[in-house]
Amino acid sequence: MNSTPNTLPAIPVRRDDHILWNQSVKLASMLYHWKLVDSYESILRIINIHQRYLQQETFQPDHTFLPQLEEQLPKVDGPRIWASFHIGPYAIMARALIRLGYGIAILLKDDVFEEQYPMYMQQFKRSFGREPNASELQFVRSSGSKSLIQLKQLLKRGYHVICYVDGEEGDSVEKGWTKIHVHNKPLDVRMGMAILSQLSGVPIRPVVLTTEGEKLTVRSRGDLYVNNREQYSAAMQYCYQMLEELSAEEILQWECIPRLFDKIVPDKQHTAEKPIWLPVYTKEKNMLLDIVSGKYAEVSTSQFNKMETLRREFLKQF
Repeated sequence: MNSTPNTLPAIPVRRDDHILWNQSVKLASMLYHWKLVDSYESILRIINIHQRYLQQETFQPDHTFLPQLEEQLPKVDGPRIWASFHIGPYAIMARALIRLGYGIAILLKDDVFEEQYPMYMQQFKRSFGREPNASELQFVRSSGSKSLIQLKQLLKRGYHVICYVDGEEGDSVEKGWTKIHVHNKPLDVRMGMAILSQLSGVPIRPVVLTTEGEKLTVRSRGDLYVNNREQYSAAMQYCYQMLEELSAEEILQWECIPRLFDKIVPDKQHTAEKPIWLPVYTKEKNMLLDIVSGKYAEVSTSQFNKMETLRREFLKQF
């Protein structure tokens, strides 16, 4: 095999199912990185679970998870900055809080606003049979210079704010990033919600939603007040600490993991460990990825086809 740099060539994949497969392979490499899987069998098993998870409908029916969330959601005595993740049926957080009588403000990146705003409105209408009014739902664009001020004002008016801890609002060269750890591995994250907590005096309340079949599990940690800038990094670590409670079957519901793979895996050093190769799909090259090291290699068509056959035969067992 001729090793190549550990960045997958920027070539479109052949079919949508191949895009999903590549995402699952990246997920498996991250789980190996975090020591949540450790063998071909456990890796292929988790890939199969992830493939089935990716085929689910995006919109989660209210009659299934929403009543469970309302029952399990921690009771609070005033506005909170809900530190959520893109894990599980995270979109139902807004609906649950609104049904509990709270006004909600949601921070959205400019580059996804045009796509996600109609989705939020459509989901609200499917849940409540009407459009939301301003006292129920507000949106704030994250790129605006006054976005934190807008959120502070909304919190003061009694709105709850939903922020996504794993979001990447702002340009990567700007200030506002800090380093935390997940399973003892470093990860750079934005810390805007920690800044918002200090500015507003409103505590952060972390929450993670995961599902197993039709069962919803809600994890949350107690209120965290951020009093000064020296606490920003610790506040973000406080939020991420919950992810270490998740099993491999739960954390695979984190849609950001393929993106994390591109940032973290190239820094790995596992030269002494036996490689675990899996096929990945590009338009013109026959590529394999070593789950252990995160390195790619180009192989002959016959070698690639052999790996592809083994992959399909294994998945038929499930």
